Amino acid sequence: MKPVKEIKKVQVDGKKYLMPAEDADIEKLIQKGLRLKSKVDAAQGELDAVQSRLIEIAQARREGSTTVSLQGVSAKAVVTFRESFSVSKKVEDIAVPLGPLFARFFIKSTTYKTTSDFKKFMQSGHALGIQDPDEVKAAIEKYVAVKETKPNVKIDPE
Repeated sequence: MKPVKEIKKVQVDGKKYLMPAEDADIEKLIQKGLRLKSKVDAAQGELDAVQSRLIEIAQARREGSTTVSLQGVSAKAVVTFRESFSVSKKVEDIAVPLGPLFARFFIKSTTYKTTSDFKKFMQSGHALGIQDPDEVKAAIEKYVAVKETKPNVKIDPE
């Protein structure tokens, strides 16, 4: 152990302590870190409230698009909405009726996931050569649900 060269007084919660100089520096840094952390936490809470309100406004203006740009005088906010598909474990029940489209719409890693062809088929008017796409979509919707993730808000000064 190193010999102690200097002793300093440190005050914590109204009590004074005598400790080695290096330990006193550690205590001061810890106290400063705790103060800064509380300020950052407070600022993060305010930022979350601002972003939440921007998301509400963007949802009202969305009109089906995935990205909404909210223009201000000092900067602009871009809100990006993301959706994913949650596939049921029982999706294999429709493998036979879909035929080769099943492999085109779903890939299996540990669980089934959807492909870009699936998204195109479900969200656009593209029928991919299917005679009755509405019937197929209705059958698929029993096993696949749309899951919206938290929108991303980016505020950029211009």
